[in-house]
Amino acid sequence: MSHRLTGPVRAVLLAAATAGLVVGAARVPGVVQVAPPAGTAAAAAAASAAPAGAAGSAAGALRPVTSATLVCAGPETEGLSAVPADGGATTVLAAAAPARALGGVRPTGSAGTLRLRTPSTTAATATARGSLLRTTVTGATPVEVVAGGALAPGVAAVQTWLRTDSDARGLSAAPCQAARAESWLVAGGGQSTRRERLVLVNPGANPVTADVEVLGAAGVLATSGGQDVAVPPHGRTSLLLDALVGGEESPVVHVTASGGVLGAVLADSWVDGAVPRGGDDAVPSAAPSTQQVIPAASFAGPAHLRIAVPGDAEAVVQARVLAADGPHPLPVSPVVRVKGHHVLDIDLGSLPSATDAVELRSDHPVVAGLMLERRGAAAGDPSDLAWVTSTDPVTSTAGVPLSAELDGVLTLVATGGPARATVTTVDAAGAARSSTVDVPVDSTVAVGVRGPGSVWVTRVSGTLRAGVALRVQDDRARKGQGPLFTAFGLPPAAVTTTQVPVRRVG
Repeated sequence: MSHRLTGPVRAVLLAAATAGLVVGAARVPGVVQVAPPAGTAAAAAAASAAPAGAAGSAAGALRPVTSATLVCAGPETEGLSAVPADGGATTVLAAAAPARALGGVRPTGSAGTLRLRTPSTTAATATARGSLLRTTVTGATPVEVVAGGALAPGVAAVQTWLRTDSDARGLSAAPCQAARAESWLVAGGGQSTRRERLVLVNPGANPVTADVEVLGAAGVLATSGGQDVAVPPHGRTSLLLDALVGGEESPVVHVTASGGVLGAVLADSWVDGAVPRGGDDAVPSAAPSTQQVIPAASFAGPAHLRIAVPGDAEAVVQARVLAADGPHPLPVSPVVRVKGHHVLDIDLGSLPSATDAVELRSDHPVVAGLMLERRGAAAGDPSDLAWVTSTDPVTSTAGVPLSAELDGVLTLVATGGPARATVTTVDAAGAARSSTVDVPVDSTVAVGVRGPGSVWVTRVSGTLRAGVALRVQDDRARKGQGPLFTAFGLPPAAVTTTQVPVRRVG
């Protein structure tokens, strides 16, 4: 790809980020598990300091995880009695990475299970790596992806929703996530025919409460009903964003859980008058940081960059495009100031068609997301949109299962130095093929992908992120149905945990 982008660019602002350690007692006598939060400076430093598959050091030994749970929201438009649902079914796919994609890590034991579980039943089960699990759910039904034993390391899952026969037409997809105590969600708009639904999922056995705060262009917004939101055990709760804050043009949602952890998704659907503009699901962005990277920036139409500052201080933010031929400044507003607790949208116009990445650097922590549009051939034709949020680095392995109707591009992004990755594709029969990919510093490399099956990215060296931009394979745009696409970053999969011996005193 060749960019010809010009404009004044200030020097990159570097700020040191101090990352904490999350410490929890393991159910092993004399052992404490210590794991830096995924995507933090501590996690990236730990990953960079040791090759993939390293067994740890005297300070703490790396051990394969023996359990993992991901949460999928299920049909996002269901569950609000006062709002008509769009209907349709949501498909959930899950897989455990092939052994060759685990970076030399050997799972504990030989027996393991991978299950897709709804509140009422176990919908699918696998006992071997390479199997692609699938279930379809309707109604307000979340899905938990539960892995144990030898199948726990390297699990990935995704949910997709595809509809072509109504104003709600579009392709939506979201990687299923590990639940967390705090989430930042970047999506939505203020048009009167636009609806944003916040879905909170509780994978635990006890009720969890959530506080929902919304930032906008004018700062923190007054919310109605956003405090002490109850989410039942192994269930979900849905909220209409308009009911919380009205028609905010640039919402960024902050969810804080109490009494447990939650999965969170913000679904955005838009009908512009009588023209369907599509919809997508936004998953939580990377935690607030002075560096954010948005992979899978599939430019093929209008694009808008959204930046929010969670803290009190004003942030000076520089944004640039990372492309196959290196970094380029944005064509507009390459350096901006964003007030504390405020949100800024930047209209990027129509950049040259390519699948790139966007990097932001700032002097105070920010969160960020990118809305991408693909318009039909004529002004009144249906279109589609995608929300891509900033993504944590791949510290070991990341992947995504692909359904049969989808193909697209896997984007690998290297920042701060060159990176190397192994890309492994698994077909519908379970056969795996791997290749080594070198990514130059502050650049991207694109790899074609196609379902059915799965694709996995294993970090070998460097700071690496990954994302996918997907479309419907049969290209229904040529049949007058308009483009159908989605894009998202790949969250790092849990592969190992660090166990630190503890000596009893007294």
